[in-house]
Amino acid sequence: MKKMTNYTKAQPKTIKNLFNNIAKRYDFTNSVMSFSLSKRWNRQIAQLAMQNSSDHFSMLDLCSGTGAVAFECLKHTSGSSQAYLLDFSAEMLKIAKAKSQQENFKMHAIEYLEADAQKIPLANALVDFSTIAYGIRNIYDPAKCFQEVYRVLKPGGCLAILELTRPNNRFLRFGHKIYLKFGLPLIGKLLTRDKNAYEYLCQSINSFVAPKEIEQILNEKNFTNIRSIPLAGGIATIILAFKK
Repeated sequence: MKKMTNYTKAQPKTIKNLFNNIAKRYDFTNSVMSFSLSKRWNRQIAQLAMQNSSDHFSMLDLCSGTGAVAFECLKHTSGSSQAYLLDFSAEMLKIAKAKSQQENFKMHAIEYLEADAQKIPLANALVDFSTIAYGIRNIYDPAKCFQEVYRVLKPGGCLAILELTRPNNRFLRFGHKIYLKFGLPLIGKLLTRDKNAYEYLCQSINSFVAPKEIEQILNEKNFTNIRSIPLAGGIATIILAFKK
């Protein structure tokens, strides 16, 4: 059996290349591999993140990828808003720009930032809320990222994190483990011709810390009202936190 390539967060350039390579098929592949659950989860995180915001909000979508979560937020507001989409993958942002034109978001101001989520190039207290979907496990130092998010959030602003996690139920956990080991890399290879990217995804899910540990880091960075919401038996989790 071929040995799995050891991709880790210590190799950001390698990870960046992986996401650049799969950008064109990323949305479709995610939908297939999650049995379309990713679309529902994107709607949920968008609704939760913007629940206390007005129709004229300013938002930051970190690790934005092709903009799925940011655009979900913009679809559900009647007022003109500001969205900052930040990602380290130029190809992902290129797809996001094309999607925004198709969706006709002319009433909104959208900026695309190719940058590091640990060094957000925005002013203090600028945005009403921030989202991070399927990306925190790819950030080398989550604590630095949370510190930066806290800085750019307005007082009372929400940080909403959506991440793939490991179920607590042992039977579901066993099936989930088998799917990650065999099913997901195979589907990824068939749909994107890049098995390595989805081998990395499996590794990153298996090595990612539990939501409770993320909650602890958020607490240490002065966030308040922190809570986790398990989805589909815990195969994904939304974590909400607020700036004091």
